[in-house]
Amino acid sequence: MIDHPGVDATERSQDARHLTVENLDLVWSGRHPVVLPLSGEPECRLDVHPPNGTITLITAFTPPEPDVAKWRNITFQRVMSDEQELAELRVVIADNLHGAYGLLTSVADQLQLHHEPLASAVAISIKKHRDLFAGQAGLTTEKELGLFGELLVLEYLIEMIGARRAIESWQGPRSEEHDFVLPGIHLEVKTTSGEHRKHMMHGFTQLESVRGIPLSLVSIQLTRASHDGGFSLGQMVSRVRAKAGGYRPPVDASLEAVGWDDGHADLYTTFWTRRNTPRAFDVDQRFPALTSARLEAAIPNFKAVANLAYSVDLTHFTSDVLPEPLLGFVTTDTEHS
Repeated sequence: MIDHPGVDATERSQDARHLTVENLDLVWSGRHPVVLPLSGEPECRLDVHPPNGTITLITAFTPPEPDVAKWRNITFQRVMSDEQELAELRVVIADNLHGAYGLLTSVADQLQLHHEPLASAVAISIKKHRDLFAGQAGLTTEKELGLFGELLVLEYLIEMIGARRAIESWQGPRSEEHDFVLPGIHLEVKTTSGEHRKHMMHGFTQLESVRGIPLSLVSIQLTRASHDGGFSLGQMVSRVRAKAGGYRPPVDASLEAVGWDDGHADLYTTFWTRRNTPRAFDVDQRFPALTSARLEAAIPNFKAVANLAYSVDLTHFTSDVLPEPLLGFVTTDTEHS
């Protein structure tokens, strides 16, 4: 441990988990790195590093790794030191010195006093301090899948008709009527990780054609894969950006509109791949769409209905073809009717 002038010697010698607020502030204001031991087993110590703006809890690593991906300003890594594998739980202070100190000493308490495994100790302590360390606002899994599916369509269109036309056709993030607007056809893209083609619909107009232009629902089924057998959402974003070339700015604007944040890319740890070839379904008279016209004809005082959400299972529907340039993106399936 590095002695720090002004810190009470008795407090130093006993246990760094009991630093007073005043002494913690004094250590931090000294602007010098200080290592503070936390008495007990397993051995724990705090690496207080004012120049870097961090405090790190260091202890022996035991699997599994704690999951801190969804938490802002908290990181975890494993390091080798003298043939021993150590765990480093680091907190960026960000004007919350006492909260960081409280979190890390709480982890030490769980390890040394309650004998919790490392991952459990971290999870319990973060739960206690979650108000001090707001979780990162990543996309929900439903929105992650939805964006992934739209990027698959966009990537295909870029290859078929070029970046400018493809990116201009991607209208969904701009709160337009449909996800893709192409000459002669509009697309609503729905993506699921389920074994059935069951998709959620929202609102009264999502499946209504506009200006008489045909509308098709593109159904994409994804499944989880290994890191070398699929792509994470972050990797998919990078692929599309690379193919967009000089037309990347409107892609970035659309990504931002749907809630994508480059700073949260590490939250999306699932690797996805296509379960099968996508299908397309014409949204016509046979399609089970709850449109304004159909509902108004069937429901008294329909205008009093404020919102609408429903799921449609297309597993056993006969799929349709799409015109060029989308013909090769989907396959037809006439085995079910």
